[in-house]
Amino acid sequence: MLARKVAVLIYGRAIAFGLSLAIPIALTRLLIRDEYGAYQQLVLVYVSIQALLLLGTPQSLQYFFPRMEAAERPQLIRQTWGLLGLASLFVILLFGAAQGMLEVWEPSHPLKQYLLLLGVYTGLMLLVTPFQNLLVLEDRAKAAMWTMIGFSLLDLVVLPLAAWLNPSAMGMLHGILITATIKVLTVLAYIFPRYLRHGVPGAAFMREQLAYGIPVGLTALIYVINLNIDKYLVGIFFSTTIFAVYYIGSLWFPIFGWITQSAAQVVTPRMSAAHKEGRLSDIEKLYSESVHTLALIFLPFAVGLAIIAQPLIVFLFTADYSGAVPVFMIYLLLLPSRPFSLGWVLMASGQTRFLFRLAVSMSIINVILSYTLLVTLEGDMRLLGIPVATVVVAWLSTLFVMCQTARTLKIPLS
Repeated sequence: MLARKVAVLIYGRAIAFGLSLAIPIALTRLLIRDEYGAYQQLVLVYVSIQALLLLGTPQSLQYFFPRMEAAERPQLIRQTWGLLGLASLFVILLFGAAQGMLEVWEPSHPLKQYLLLLGVYTGLMLLVTPFQNLLVLEDRAKAAMWTMIGFSLLDLVVLPLAAWLNPSAMGMLHGILITATIKVLTVLAYIFPRYLRHGVPGAAFMREQLAYGIPVGLTALIYVINLNIDKYLVGIFFSTTIFAVYYIGSLWFPIFGWITQSAAQVVTPRMSAAHKEGRLSDIEKLYSESVHTLALIFLPFAVGLAIIAQPLIVFLFTADYSGAVPVFMIYLLLLPSRPFSLGWVLMASGQTRFLFRLAVSMSIINVILSYTLLVTLEGDMRLLGIPVATVVVAWLSTLFVMCQTARTLKIPLS
């Protein structure tokens, strides 16, 4: 049953991944590299802000939902989306105020025209992101799968059309606003009649949810920063044209997160329930099976993609993006780390502070190492030193997670 749910989510994300991959393929042909690079920089801002303002709600759902009685769960859902609504309003007001200040102090700033719309998009997507976690927790894995596919198909239809009608970063921003609005309406149409329409029994426990979720949210923010430090540095030290090429090369590793994310949505709640009852042996079994299964997926992936890297990039994104191949090859070294970097046991056992401290430490090391390589290397190696630093730090983080997991489960590191 567990394996079937994981498989359903993996199949869904695989299809969604295929649909999503068609989007950059189309956009690299519809937009010039400078506009495509500017658009991806806006997306980078959104991803960074969203990680913090989610307040760890997707993870807190996975932690609290399986520990609660059925009658108590509506309070959790109402409380979760209430927090997200406040966060959404905050980010819209924040970005609107920032745009107003730029109009007064820096009227020629290139970000000025995008900020308010980017804030609205971020606010809308805050209300959407935990939805798939909720569906999985309700044992509606197939519904979660079709939601993933449907949302990806929506993006595939709207975003290239937006680029064709207005081939600029602003045109793309209008396109993602349309998709975000449709997604929010879908989510609200589902949760309102089930959880929000009627009174909710049970006492609020917002403090407990925030106590769990905020460290997780901060950890997610640091994780996103750590994952994107390379892009921040490329954006600062290189042109938007080079950023566009670099983005294509670095696109692949985060995308493959759909595999571990699918498994986490099913496995983590079960680990949380087992930890509450003190069944460490059950957690160990789930962990071992997950690592073994994911290793059988990621290792062949890494080898196969390395073999076809050059023709793959040129075929998908044209020869204009052939410079992305070296970056792509470096990032493939991260794929084998995926099965061993699972923090599921630590999340299920409530060790969010450890994960937060680890994420902060790794981010600091990543910044120092990336900047050092950037300023000491010369020529094309300046650019390539940045992903090298990211790979080294990711493997170091994986080692720490493995050691803490073994300590938690009281098993040898092997």
